[in-house]
Amino acid sequence: MASLNAVIVPTKALKDGRHKIRISVAHNGATRYIVTNIIVDSEKEFKRGAIVKRPDAAMLNTKLRGLLQKYQDLIDELDYIDGLTCPELVFLIKNGGNFKHPTLASIYNEYMDKACIKPSTAKLYKMLWNNIKNYLGEQTLIEHINHATILGLDQNLRKRGIAHPTIRNYMVFLRSLLNYARHCGYVQYRIDPYFGYQIPEMGVRQSWLSVEEIKKIRDLKIQKRNVSRCRDLFMLSYYLGGINIVDLLKINFNEQDKVICYKRTKTELRPKMNKFVEFEIPEEAQKIINKYKGADGHIEANERQRSCRFQDFFRHNFPIISKAAGIKHLIYYSARKSFSQHAFDLGISTSVIDFILGHRIDKGVTSLYSYIHVTPAMATNAVRKVLDNLK
Repeated sequence: MASLNAVIVPTKALKDGRHKIRISVAHNGATRYIVTNIIVDSEKEFKRGAIVKRPDAAMLNTKLRGLLQKYQDLIDELDYIDGLTCPELVFLIKNGGNFKHPTLASIYNEYMDKACIKPSTAKLYKMLWNNIKNYLGEQTLIEHINHATILGLDQNLRKRGIAHPTIRNYMVFLRSLLNYARHCGYVQYRIDPYFGYQIPEMGVRQSWLSVEEIKKIRDLKIQKRNVSRCRDLFMLSYYLGGINIVDLLKINFNEQDKVICYKRTKTELRPKMNKFVEFEIPEEAQKIINKYKGADGHIEANERQRSCRFQDFFRHNFPIISKAAGIKHLIYYSARKSFSQHAFDLGISTSVIDFILGHRIDKGVTSLYSYIHVTPAMATNAVRKVLDNLK
């Protein structure tokens, strides 16, 4: 059973020599402290768990007893206390019974701590949360989120001139927090806060190129080294089934000299049957790999290029390539979009295209993929079919 006591910790004195009263929580062989806002001028004003030798001692002792009783009441309501560590117990006490009335902020903190989130995604979530928090406030209870809250946040974001795709990110993230709270049993809504609200649709980048445009890019006679390198990396992405640059830079081609096999970074933490993208490296890709592969087997790139994921490099050189090829709009993502479009135009199965792109292929209501699998050989044949279409 946990024990609570009012104490001062001599080593934790304030700079002016005063002391904050702390509540010690002893449980399961460990002790932790909860700091209060009750302050005494010296150790002499605190004796045997009570404040003494002060004109306001009676008032402060009443406040202190109130805190002890409040914390004890919270502990008494827990029926699984023996299974908690001391830090876990202190967390529940400090959050004032958040296990009964959690704030949206506590849900966010718990979700970020418990969920499998990549660092880059965590950084995005933190940015989204900071803006949501600025509108709703940190003390908003999860149970007080309703339809008006959702409409108000949407209106606030629109007034600030935030683009629709970004508004979608905010609203989807907030919905994820509410769903997490519901799945954990922290809240039950009689009416879903999102009922009747239309989340802005995801903007689709119409950046795919025709087969003829891909040929023009491939066949350009380029003198400048960086522009040529940019074109080659674009074509390498196309030849390798629309591989993202972040995945391309991770691959050791000394180890994968005939068959490429990698986990797509963007979806590596998501559960799916097809964990790896795998197919034979086509000869068109191998020529470019041999040209830019370093001694360590990786596509050569300096630290700045790796940290920026080549965005500055591409942003500078793609307009030059685009102008030379007579193409209105060209980005690195165009290779991925174009490969998938051309594969679809050639009648290649969507499940095979998804396999090559690193998407999940076990979607939908069908149970077919419980019995069959897309194989690397099927992916190899599909890539070859798309590349032969350029000849």
